[in-house]
Amino acid sequence: MPEPSRSHRKPSFSSAKAYPRPAPPPQRTLFYTVLAALLFVTVLFFASPSVPIVQDLRLFHHTPTHKPPPQQNSTNGDAKWYSDWKWLYPFSATVTREEDRSLLPPLLPRPPIYTFYDSEAEKEEKTRAAENKLLLLWRRAWWAQGFRPVILGRSEAMNNPLYEDFQAHKLQPQLEADLVRWLAWGHMGTGILANWLVLPMGSFADPLLSKLRKSENSKLSGYEAMGAALYTGEKNAINAAISEALKAQNLDSAKTITDALGKDTIATEPKPEAIAFYDANVIAESYKPISTELGDDKASGLRSLAQLITSHLHLTFLNGFPDGFAVLAPFSDNANVLTTHALSIADALRDCPSSPVPSSCPPNRQTCTPCSAIRPSPKKTPEHYTNSSTVYTIGTIPHPFTLASLVANTKDITTRYIRRDTDRDPWLFAITQKTLGEKVAGYSRIVSFKETVAGEWGLAHGLWMTEDPPPEHKDLEYHFGFELAPFNVTTPDPETLPLSKKEKKAVERAMQNQKDLLANAKNVIKEQRGKNERTGVKEMVEAWNLADTEAWRFVRAFQARERVQRLKWEEEERAFAGAEESKAGGWGKWFDRRR
Repeated sequence: MPEPSRSHRKPSFSSAKAYPRPAPPPQRTLFYTVLAALLFVTVLFFASPSVPIVQDLRLFHHTPTHKPPPQQNSTNGDAKWYSDWKWLYPFSATVTREEDRSLLPPLLPRPPIYTFYDSEAEKEEKTRAAENKLLLLWRRAWWAQGFRPVILGRSEAMNNPLYEDFQAHKLQPQLEADLVRWLAWGHMGTGILANWLVLPMGSFADPLLSKLRKSENSKLSGYEAMGAALYTGEKNAINAAISEALKAQNLDSAKTITDALGKDTIATEPKPEAIAFYDANVIAESYKPISTELGDDKASGLRSLAQLITSHLHLTFLNGFPDGFAVLAPFSDNANVLTTHALSIADALRDCPSSPVPSSCPPNRQTCTPCSAIRPSPKKTPEHYTNSSTVYTIGTIPHPFTLASLVANTKDITTRYIRRDTDRDPWLFAITQKTLGEKVAGYSRIVSFKETVAGEWGLAHGLWMTEDPPPEHKDLEYHFGFELAPFNVTTPDPETLPLSKKEKKAVERAMQNQKDLLANAKNVIKEQRGKNERTGVKEMVEAWNLADTEAWRFVRAFQARERVQRLKWEEEERAFAGAEESKAGGWGKWFDRRR
């Protein structure tokens, strides 16, 4: 019998012709399994704890970690937060070691912007009140752009060591007023000095505004077409310029500090595109009705000027979003009540405000589309978030218990219902499905969502809130930078719908039922942990929807921190001109005169 051939044929890629491969022996399979398990444990054992997923998965070699001490001003009601550069970790408790304390991005420093207002000058009370309104408008606009507005007076100038040298000179009134302003600025130090009729009139991402926010003011600089209305500089450079001016040969004949300085003392920067100056010449040329009114009745003219500037700030905002507003409305069939506040805000923003000069544009944007030429901006209610620079997004994120109650149409949520009939993190999945697809896990979606809410780009293109508490009216005005007309938060009136009487009654009953469910959910969420069976269900819903819960806590804490920061600043500035509490003839005036 011939010996079989030992030559090998070339294996075929066709499964019908390929030789069957024998299964590895059981001993080798067991060896590979054990080797893989040892490798996995080794990675967890030695991996860097700074990696979030490692912290979540490390089951061995876990060293107990103390929770970081709470920071100052890090609570507001039930909202708690901890500011840290690790804010993009998917789950805050990884760092804070507290389930209900959210990890937020560090507060960016607000560079000071100063203006000078002589509250000691003799004026009629109605004129002073009108000027205080303009000062408040100036504060609000610069705060919304990321600055810390501060109004200076003569007392700051008197605290400057150069004030004694200044008093030894007999100067022209115009130069004296200019030097007092600079002395007050030099006392306070590095920052921006602006006239209180200089306002930011551009997008948050404008290159100059971004540069000013970074406090790059080492060089004393002025700006083309702004005259003496806008300067930036460092404290030593400011006071050096004052000293130079006081020693100038032409001091007696100079009218402004720049007349007494050398050409190279103040650098000249290009004309700013996103900053408007409402000086007397601009008002006379472009806004003649107001110029005439100022001549007839100064207080009335100043009130009209404040109305004009407010309309221009609002118009600039609208022109930045030509495609209008998107009010996110996932689960709209069952949860319309969640969007009522957001829709009311969108309606208040999309309408142009009244203006004494309706067809006008801001001084720095003569090619704008004025309010008189545009209709109300479009408003849409999409289910998904769209990353668009031409649309302003307003989103209301509900607590998972609130959403579960509305979708199920019942107050009695059970563990059985949640685990068997609901998906995990439905809200976050719904709004990010279009941008992130369907295969992304919850911990990745929450990172993207946090960037959308708190990143620099997201801050300028959207407003996010929880169902409770919604932002107050003044919170909105400081967020957008201009005064908003009061508005009521109402649900759609069924009588306006093209339905039969029976259908209208059904819509009315359904909306009232949603309001009742929302009110019940708010009460459950506020109850303390472990107080009763309802709070146990709430905690179970939170555990089932970890990403949705993290998103809700993040937005609530971010919204609360923004308010706490502003209230603290308001309290510090309460006694000075242009503050919210400053009233003509009241305590604000008394404090101003004591400066």
